[in-house]
Amino acid sequence: MIAARPSRWLKAWFGRVVAGRVRATFGALRVRGLDELQALVALQPVLFVSNHTSWWDPMFLIYLSTRLVPLDGYALMDARNLRRRAFLGRLGGFGVDLDDPADRSAGLAYTAGLLDRPRRGVWIFPQGRERPCDERPLDFKPGAAVVAGRAPGCAVVPVAFRYEFGSRERPEMLVSIGRPLPRVDDVSAAVAAQEQAVLAELEQIAAFVASRTGSTARGADGGSPHGFAAVLERREPWLGRLLERLLAWLTR
Repeated sequence: MIAARPSRWLKAWFGRVVAGRVRATFGALRVRGLDELQALVALQPVLFVSNHTSWWDPMFLIYLSTRLVPLDGYALMDARNLRRRAFLGRLGGFGVDLDDPADRSAGLAYTAGLLDRPRRGVWIFPQGRERPCDERPLDFKPGAAVVAGRAPGCAVVPVAFRYEFGSRERPEMLVSIGRPLPRVDDVSAAVAAQEQAVLAELEQIAAFVASRTGSTARGADGGSPHGFAAVLERREPWLGRLLERLLAWLTR
């Protein structure tokens, strides 16, 4: 097992790098559940469980913990990946050899030990590897459920990711953060509950995407009726919009 060696200054610097990459890559970043999470982290440590669909997923957790909800953040990684990218250990990554039972057991104990104070968050992707967003079942592994059982003071929060290409040039990152799950002592039942909760957050994203037609796209206050807030939204360049309209007029 490879323990994390977090560096506060490196986290702050890399958080700025990630923020710049997010702004350069995405037309919008929309997040649901931020206000509730901000209140929760002040009271309890948080174990985040989520689907894993893209290289961008762990980048979001850095963005979250350095820009949106200040957290002392950690993430479980495959030990081989951490050896290849050792700098991630300075950002809160810790490595476990999931094929080695002894290492896996030590890693789960280490993870539970991190969840010992408010404003600390640990991220686990129970699928174990990147998979398409629409693949079912999610096939969660039991590690996160075991950790939750060993850290009874933590809140288990489901998170879902989806990346959407629509009518604009740049894609959107859509993130739905759910409410803490009820405590479940049986590991098999806890795995099922975590997977179902992440599926429910994926359905929240799907409903939001489907709703964005005409007047159904916004609520009465101009925001999303599904609770998604635009953390980042790039306006299309005015010159590009003007040229597009001019071209449309000339080719009527």
